[in-house]
Amino acid sequence: MSAQPTIFWLWYFWQFFTNLNLIFYLLFPFAFIIGIIILIICSTLVAKVFLVFINLIHKPSEGVFLRNKKDKDYCFWSLRAVIKKWPTWLARQFSLPLIEIIVFKILGVKTSFSNSLYEGWVDCEFVEFGKNVKIGQGSFVISNLIIQDRLIIKKVSIQDNVIIGAHSIVLPGTIIESNTILDTISMTLVNQHLESNSTYRGAPAKKIRDYSLNIDETELKEHIFDKKNFEEYDIENLRTYSKELSVPFHFYLIAGWIIIGCSFILPGFLFYLFLFGSLVPSILSIPISLELIFTPKSLIILFLTPVVLICLYLLHLFFVALFTRWFYRMANKRGPNQGVFDRNLDETSKALDYYHFRSFLFKYPIFAFIRSPFPWLLNWLLRFIKSNKVGKGTIFEDTFFHSHINFGKNCYIGTFTHISNHLVDGVYGEENLTFFGVDIGNNCIFSLCNGAMPGLKMEDNSTILPMCATVKYDKLGENGVFGKFPAKKLNTKEIEEITGGLYDGKQPN
Repeated sequence: MSAQPTIFWLWYFWQFFTNLNLIFYLLFPFAFIIGIIILIICSTLVAKVFLVFINLIHKPSEGVFLRNKKDKDYCFWSLRAVIKKWPTWLARQFSLPLIEIIVFKILGVKTSFSNSLYEGWVDCEFVEFGKNVKIGQGSFVISNLIIQDRLIIKKVSIQDNVIIGAHSIVLPGTIIESNTILDTISMTLVNQHLESNSTYRGAPAKKIRDYSLNIDETELKEHIFDKKNFEEYDIENLRTYSKELSVPFHFYLIAGWIIIGCSFILPGFLFYLFLFGSLVPSILSIPISLELIFTPKSLIILFLTPVVLICLYLLHLFFVALFTRWFYRMANKRGPNQGVFDRNLDETSKALDYYHFRSFLFKYPIFAFIRSPFPWLLNWLLRFIKSNKVGKGTIFEDTFFHSHINFGKNCYIGTFTHISNHLVDGVYGEENLTFFGVDIGNNCIFSLCNGAMPGLKMEDNSTILPMCATVKYDKLGENGVFGKFPAKKLNTKEIEEITGGLYDGKQPN
């Protein structure tokens, strides 16, 4: 009696594990990861082909060039940057450091598999690394810098065993010798030379001689956990209170589902028709052979496949913009006008609920457009939603900004710049929300890792250098180069120091 159940269970498990559907589902995660890797590598190889072709037309070179469409070096630098944007973004998103190193190598960065670069931002040309280099989270290694009407391109060389701390910036032309540390929140100058076996700190980075930090741990703990520090605050102000939002939470879910989910419905349906109406019967269901590849019908379908996929992707982006526009117009009518508002959680905060809802609506569309293979479509998105005014020729890198930020013509908004229309003032329970738009003139530059607060008025032809931020209601005059925090207009000597003598900030006659 015991043999029959045993045979039955053996047969059952045999059928269970040999089921093709089960094997498919078990292997699907691995197939998905392999597919992503193939996509990244193929995108990088295609980008490399384009780069080789355009480099034959105009070879990349170091120097100081005019930020003008008539300048070939500037135009081809812009073209190279756009070509590299998609594969490098893909490589960063999937947390695969090995694949990212391979992408860097293919695109021309001299680096080693022993390096850890995935936490930071690295330019893909005129940059070379030694071995065992560690790049901290949110740090930048850049070989180009835009100041007013100039583009500076200089090679960056980082040798063996170098550590670059979190949120630090290495500017063009920097040479960092082996066994050197650039401390957290530090910045080198253009063409700065950091000596070996040293530690540098500050913005601009300076060599420090005191390598030890003598900290009394007992004294530090007593200071942190001393009850006297807590008695300085009114405990009542630190308590949280609940209230019913004027914009119910489920409305956020509905809006998000429509903007993200519904934008895939028509493209998904069309993809289904193309997949099972043309691709599967004509290509995927037929054994691979030379005859299959070279028949006219197969060639046409293979040629049209990437075109169809790109068109469907653009259709998805269009619906994202369309649905966002509907919700944004509704929220904008009910949201507050510019001003200073009390954030006490009572009936008077209804308008602010719509302000926060409007900010929520902004997040996915900006992400979807600026990190797509077509980042220049972001300008169209902002004009279509009518959330911002954007002048012709304005360029956005990987940036953060809100509604009511108006840009003039030919502006450049560099990587990790944050331009805000709001600021919360005060302690929890008694704070105010300052909500004012920002007006940016023509030919203005936010170079890298900048911050701009509400109420900023920035006049024409002005530049904010890396690690520079403004304060509320700041006014930056025209033809100025600004640095530090709060933003301060730099004189000729200060500009020459930062740019390594390559540019003095004077406009040509």
